[in-house]
Amino acid sequence: MTSLQEPQIYQTPINLPDEEHLWVVAHVRPRCEKKLGQFCGQRGISFYLPLRRDVHSYGGRTKAFLKPLFPGYVFCMTDHDGVGSLRQNRYVANLLDVADQALLVRQLRQIEYALSVDDALEIMPYLEEGRPVRVISGPFKGLEGKVCRIKGRTKVVINVDMIQKSVPIELEKCLLGPG
Repeated sequence: MTSLQEPQIYQTPINLPDEEHLWVVAHVRPRCEKKLGQFCGQRGISFYLPLRRDVHSYGGRTKAFLKPLFPGYVFCMTDHDGVGSLRQNRYVANLLDVADQALLVRQLRQIEYALSVDDALEIMPYLEEGRPVRVISGPFKGLEGKVCRIKGRTKVVINVDMIQKSVPIELEKCLLGPG
């Protein structure tokens, strides 16, 4: 029997910032991602914490947990006062400024969509090299990334440049077109 522990946090939509708000990336202390998400929710700070399903077997029982896709990072959109609250928070080790707000929003939306299709995605090291591609059919249609071969399999890698992390999605070559 599989049970899924639901987090007690409510993420906000991934929107482009306005004149008063901007996205920052909170580099959090170990195992504090969900705690910071709860803090943001209580303070009205918009945030995105991508979660993936992870399944463990204990003897004859199977349990599923929701774990951060990018351990150590929470994406927050806030104003100047919110940045101060985040800096002074005990869960935050450092705040990273986002130079290209639109690029981060586009990449986070792709991650959000990929997780809505398959919430058991894995993480891999950031890949700079590779050919840009677009998925032209199938459930991941419209996603853009870079193609690579990992263990003899074709994968499209969606990068989040700001934190130098990547999410690979295994696809057949016939589903890919030029990016």
